[in-house]
Amino acid sequence: MRAHLKAAYQIRTASSHAVRICIAATFLLLAPSVRAESLRCSLLASAAKRTLGPINTDDLIRIRDFGGAGLGARSEPFALSPDGRSAALQLRQADPSSDTYCTAMVIVPITGSGTPSVFDDAGDIVAATSSRYGISGLPLGIPKQAIIRWSPDGRFLAYTKFFSDRSEIWIHDFALHVSSRKLVSDVDIERLAWSADGARLLYESRPGLTAARKAIATEGLSGFRFDERFWPLSSDIPMPPADVPLVARAVNPSSGAPESLQEADKVALHPDPDRPASSTALARLGNTMAWSAPSDDGLFSPMMLHVQVGPNELPCTYDACSGVTNLWWITHELLVFQRRAGIDGSLTQFYAWRPRRDRPRLLLATTDALFGCREGGEGIICAQETSVSPRHLVAVSARNGSRRVIFDPNPEYPAAEAGIVRRLEWANAAGVKTYGDLVLPRQYRGDRRLPLVIVQYESRGFLRGGTGDEYPIQALAAHGFAVLSFNRTPWLPEVDHPVGEDEYLRLSMEDFADRRNILSSLTSIIGQLDRDGVIDPARVAITGQSDGAVTATFALTNTRLFAAAILSTCCEDAAMLQQSAEGYEDFYVRMGYPANREAGREFWRIGSLAEADGTKPVPLLIQASSSEFRMGLATYRELMRRGWPIDMYVYPDEGHVKLHPAHRSAVYRRSLQWLDFWFNDRKSANPVDSPQYERWEALRHSVRVPGN
Repeated sequence: MRAHLKAAYQIRTASSHAVRICIAATFLLLAPSVRAESLRCSLLASAAKRTLGPINTDDLIRIRDFGGAGLGARSEPFALSPDGRSAALQLRQADPSSDTYCTAMVIVPITGSGTPSVFDDAGDIVAATSSRYGISGLPLGIPKQAIIRWSPDGRFLAYTKFFSDRSEIWIHDFALHVSSRKLVSDVDIERLAWSADGARLLYESRPGLTAARKAIATEGLSGFRFDERFWPLSSDIPMPPADVPLVARAVNPSSGAPESLQEADKVALHPDPDRPASSTALARLGNTMAWSAPSDDGLFSPMMLHVQVGPNELPCTYDACSGVTNLWWITHELLVFQRRAGIDGSLTQFYAWRPRRDRPRLLLATTDALFGCREGGEGIICAQETSVSPRHLVAVSARNGSRRVIFDPNPEYPAAEAGIVRRLEWANAAGVKTYGDLVLPRQYRGDRRLPLVIVQYESRGFLRGGTGDEYPIQALAAHGFAVLSFNRTPWLPEVDHPVGEDEYLRLSMEDFADRRNILSSLTSIIGQLDRDGVIDPARVAITGQSDGAVTATFALTNTRLFAAAILSTCCEDAAMLQQSAEGYEDFYVRMGYPANREAGREFWRIGSLAEADGTKPVPLLIQASSSEFRMGLATYRELMRRGWPIDMYVYPDEGHVKLHPAHRSAVYRRSLQWLDFWFNDRKSANPVDSPQYERWEALRHSVRVPGN
């Protein structure tokens, strides 16, 4: 459950000081989808439909989104045209009342006075999948991101549409204003490109998955042998293997007919085959080249900037030359690069540098998240999120770093009604620094102590619902809560050599070093906010999804700081590994988890809420997906028998991250109503389900809960 959703589960993150391992991605199966039903999104603002007042859960659910879930510098939330004058993107908007999404393919003018336009729907919203532990098809739950590619001459746009049973490739002809389908595939299209001359459309997929699935179905007629292919948490059918190969193919862009793949097409599908080793970003212009690469093989190695002109490499020895995530040649002499700086990469910076002539010049430094950037005619075009504003497109000037909004898909979002946001930085007992954003009610004047809600575990960009998007930060603030959007504290092993993934995980688990580090940071900031008179220390709640849920249960097991909790993923205990895949169990044991129950008695006494002694009973709400709830049953039943005030809900057809609009709305509202009930003794006139308060009243009277 030590997952990290940022940038679609990276091992090495954009920050050189934090590692998030994609373990909780393994709690997933059976990718859900929510049909768009050819519902095409409108770009027209709907402000007239909104009642004036504070930000509510519906405002957050109905935000128009584009791009993937991550904020990585190398993500692709949009595609820039070859001439840099237009951007194409896939838009989606949830409607909880009908449990559907509308979708749209949108063209956004970068220059001039043109207006964005919708030219097609974008298919269904389908959960992305991953391969790990030797099996494939594990859904992440986050929406699968469309692949969008301009033709070399900019006259056509190719893009994918995804459905629960197929993938499609479409092409839009800008001269004829027509979109047409060119390919239907029963497996995912994983890569898309044009040949260099624009004569062929190239793609990669795994057609062998079709045969693998048929073989599994046939095997079932005589019974499946239980082996490493199973994911028992959510399925009684084996999964296809993870090593089904990618196959490259080509089609005619006009007819969709198969074409022969040329040798040069391999480079089009996989550009820069001769790029410097380990480089993560690369920019070429004529005989000049710049790239970023780690300084050594360790997980925490800074990304260093390198520049080469002709055969000569020019060293960049300035402090600004580390942490580089993206770069562009504006002219043969001017390089603009993007980097992460500050505590755990909390700042985004842009620099301009003329190698051989001067030192890098700071253009922009901000706590806003800018990502997926591309060089265009109007400067550097980026997706941007601020703490109070949803995702939008901006142009960053390569001259002075000024920003201009190009496209805001949510002009009616009431950002002016947002709560007060304060960026906090602090150190824990070991001196490790971290940061978070404290969100306070808009009208708060420091005249009273507020109940505090901890939301985890990345605090970059738009403060919407935390990792997994389940805890409505602004709506909670509007209801009188202080909300700490907590950025997971980085943990570095005390060794004098580069550390690889396996060693890092093993070291992090020694005496729960990583979890104790995080808990120390939470203890420090809660104490500081108490001393400042901002919060009521008797009304502090912790929430968590994925890795955040592990932090939450560890905190409930090892402290008495918290008076309520909500978990989206539950829970680690001795039964966890027995319910999982063999590859998953092997991974955890290598990391330092006990191989059997006898060896793990002391381990689970510290690391499991169900098996710890003397824990403080607090109101605990579990909102689990259908593919993960079984993992929480042992903890739920044990705590219920102990008399904890605990309630649990299961959301059908969901993976690790919940996708259905109706479910997302229910999760938002129930989280808010649970905390309001226990901390403020308030009941909503519109409960998620009618009997909930009767049950919660019974829970309240069955257990004496400290702080109430």
